[in-house]
Amino acid sequence: MSEPESTTGVILAAQADHKPTKFQFLKSIVGLFVRIPVWLFFSLPPFRPRKSWNWKKAFNLQLMKHFVLTSPLPKGPSYKIIAPNLPPECTAVWIKGIDESLIQGDLAAYASKAGVKPEARLPAYWRHLSPKPPLLASSPPINAEEKVILFFHGGGYAALSAVPDDPTQAIVRGTLSSVAKQTPNLKRVLSFEYRLTTFDNPPHNPFPTALIDALSAYIYVTSEVGFAPSNVIIMGDSAGGNLALALTRYIIRTPSLNLKPPGGLILHSPWIDLGVSHRGPGTSNEFDSDYLVAEGDKPARAFTYPWGFDAMADSDVYVSPGSLTLLKDEVKGMFIGFPKTFITAGGGERLLDSIRTLDARMASDIGRESVTYFQGLDAVHDFLIFSWTEPERTEALEACAHWFANI
Repeated sequence: MSEPESTTGVILAAQADHKPTKFQFLKSIVGLFVRIPVWLFFSLPPFRPRKSWNWKKAFNLQLMKHFVLTSPLPKGPSYKIIAPNLPPECTAVWIKGIDESLIQGDLAAYASKAGVKPEARLPAYWRHLSPKPPLLASSPPINAEEKVILFFHGGGYAALSAVPDDPTQAIVRGTLSSVAKQTPNLKRVLSFEYRLTTFDNPPHNPFPTALIDALSAYIYVTSEVGFAPSNVIIMGDSAGGNLALALTRYIIRTPSLNLKPPGGLILHSPWIDLGVSHRGPGTSNEFDSDYLVAEGDKPARAFTYPWGFDAMADSDVYVSPGSLTLLKDEVKGMFIGFPKTFITAGGGERLLDSIRTLDARMASDIGRESVTYFQGLDAVHDFLIFSWTEPERTEALEACAHWFANI
């Protein structure tokens, strides 16, 4: 029997496997116009994947699937440069890589196996509320009550970016404006550009590259800029949610770092089972109401390359904390010490079952009162990115803002 196929983050495995040429991309554009009448027809009520959907949701789902399968893998600028032409509400900063002495315990073993070392510096982008106050490494927060969000973007650890015009920045803009309506204590979000895994042979920047990079961003926000860890909220979507959990786990498990964990986590459609444990008939992995497509495990295989996909993707708490095949002794207490957490999931997304597993495990360890779960009615993966996923998008942002104002 062949192994079940994978679903990943926004615009992932399908593009990685297909690697379309420019000719194929142009062909897909031509094909798009041929398909539009067909898509409009299948957006009529009898054919919609979800009865709650309007024609716009049904049509956009088909459009998204088309581009996921035919468009080049989206990547931002190199992590070695600052993106040009920033919007007026954004500023850029270089973040110094961590000292190797901070790579300890579990992380030291992972880094040694993968041959991973810290990068000298990596870019990050502040998005401010207007008017924009200066925020330099030497400038303290405006007041002791100010909170900050450190954002890790999704993309299967292989795509997308922290730059201000990246699609995932819709989450940042929406969160910043929604929270500002409920509390004055959030004035800026820092989006961090971690190194992406490549599909070279062998892949570059596998696990734990992004985790090492993320630690440098956390140290920058707390030690250089001066936010108290309790006022730092780490937010991530899809693979970025996976990274937020991994960073928090490392800080909690490594007290010799003398770092306190963040004051909260926001996880939007987190990718927390890179393996196959949530697949099979009757699972959310079989949903046809999502743009994620089952086209192979290439991003996960590249990410876990030094160990092998079969050896790591289903059995490591850093990589797949939502896996159903983790040992009982590993599952029990695996989230003790974690902060209050807000989780979103789309009711129509393929990762739904694994996200529900994560929610249950966190609630078991730190208490239901410390874990808030929001499920968008019949919504797709990472639905906070898309304007056509209303009203679920606004409902989720408002729920998150209420949670933020009360932590």
